[in-house]
Amino acid sequence: MQKMWKRQFFILWLGQAASILTSSISQYALIWYLTVRTGSAAVLSVAAIAALLPQGLLSPFTGAVADRFDRRKIMALADGSIAVVTLGLVALSVAWSQLPVTAVMVALTLRSVGSAFHTPCLQAVTPLIVPPDRLNQCAGWSQGVQTVSLLASPALAALLYAAVPLSAILVLDVLGAAIAITALVLARLPELRSGSTAVRFSLLSDTRAGVALLKSRRWLWQLCLICALFSLAVMPISALFPLLCIGYFGGTTLTASAVETLFSVGMLLASVLLGLWGRIRNRILIMAGALFFLSACLLCAGQLKPDAFRLFLPLSFGMGFSTPLFSSLMTALLQQKIEGDFLGRVLGMSSAIMTLASPIGLAASGLFAERVGIIHWLSLAGCGTLLCGVLCLALPAVRRCDHPPLDEKSSASGKTRQNAV
Repeated sequence: MQKMWKRQFFILWLGQAASILTSSISQYALIWYLTVRTGSAAVLSVAAIAALLPQGLLSPFTGAVADRFDRRKIMALADGSIAVVTLGLVALSVAWSQLPVTAVMVALTLRSVGSAFHTPCLQAVTPLIVPPDRLNQCAGWSQGVQTVSLLASPALAALLYAAVPLSAILVLDVLGAAIAITALVLARLPELRSGSTAVRFSLLSDTRAGVALLKSRRWLWQLCLICALFSLAVMPISALFPLLCIGYFGGTTLTASAVETLFSVGMLLASVLLGLWGRIRNRILIMAGALFFLSACLLCAGQLKPDAFRLFLPLSFGMGFSTPLFSSLMTALLQQKIEGDFLGRVLGMSSAIMTLASPIGLAASGLFAERVGIIHWLSLAGCGTLLCGVLCLALPAVRRCDHPPLDEKSSASGKTRQNAV
């Protein structure tokens, strides 16, 4: 393991932090532009699909690319391609008084395609430069960077959208991509390629090999199905916060912002704790505990009356706190347990499962909320999350997947006996 891994990880994620923040600001600005321009919920739904669907559909295949080619170059090309797409929007916004809605939709789609290549590469890079016993901590810091962006980007986007033209906001995204590419160069990372170059690359064959690996490891496909159920139940919740706060609790946009802020602060605190204290022997136990805690928060929130908004505030903090303890440790578990030759594909497939489950959950929660009541979705989501926690402990393959192999246990016990002698 390289001696300079901390420096490399810090520089890499410093660049990624700039890119994630500016991309998030641009994404919010484009959504607000569509809101102001059209005022159509249907248009916003199509925009959300354009931003999610390509990444979900392509991730299993782009993971195969990440396993066979230098991940540094793929990330740089993905960032550069997204920047070129954004520059195209800047040119259109300068040339015309208003951006065509179609152009925004195409840009969101192409940005999602770029993310499909970038995300599995970034996740698969970490175990190539970070010692195995530090993966949990690095997953916590990585989640912390994304959470800070989640906290800061809506407010920054609102300020910028009111003060400067849309084209100026989009230029920030281009600068963020340039910073990320520069950080890749300055980090002096080794050639981040784990797959063999002796066998000729075939996208379909390599993808099928990844699917075969997923099927061959019971704990892996069972855990992916748990993640799909988790996404169906939990991902719609943040989208429902404004409706809950304003429509059910009778609050204002300020109270909705307070709930979303507390949720994000909870995520940030959990991420920091993972970053500082991440040497966990059995991640599955912590993940299951996080699911049970999240379930309790959701079930309690689902029983609140319209005049009990103050009780909803600490519950939203608890929801945010528990989320990284499941998702970040899930990523670290895959990074450590899956061979480097297949890691990109496995991460890509798990990302695809969660990404494709999210819009299904959003659609289901919307229909459920209109017919039964929005507050009752929280109770249903709590039951789904509770089931996820039970499955983590009830399925033997999942429960034991983070146990050390028998030969490691035998070696450890042998060393103990030698030390005793």
